[in-house]
Amino acid sequence: MSHVSDKEAVKAANLAYYQALSTRDMRAIEQVWTRGTDNILIAPPANPVTHIGWPAITGNWERYWSRFVEFNVSMQTSAINILGPVAWVHGIETSRRRTKTGETSSSTNFGTNIFVAQNNGWLMVFHQSVAMSTSS
Repeated sequence: MSHVSDKEAVKAANLAYYQALSTRDMRAIEQVWTRGTDNILIAPPANPVTHIGWPAITGNWERYWSRFVEFNVSMQTSAINILGPVAWVHGIETSRRRTKTGETSSSTNFGTNIFVAQNNGWLMVFHQSVAMSTSS
């Protein structure tokens, strides 16, 4: 019998989030979040803005993603912590972007994600990305 530990399940949910971001797939993003009015996204990493509630979060991504022909972000996880029905993950994000006009940029960010146990899985309720450094 296969048993996936909560830590492995949170790690998988966190990875699914970054894969969905990198493919700019809103349907995949919807599978990772609770999509609630209490969800919070603090982004982009430079000069971040707080987006509260699912409509504000999706609107932000749609506006942000439309600027790029390539967008890739991943996280090197530093720690996964679980306390009851809440899990938080933090680590270092690496982001690379290319605009429609061919301009490229990259950044290294501190990332924090909070998940809650819901519907037999772990779903995101909070994401914050803060720039450590940027380069053009």
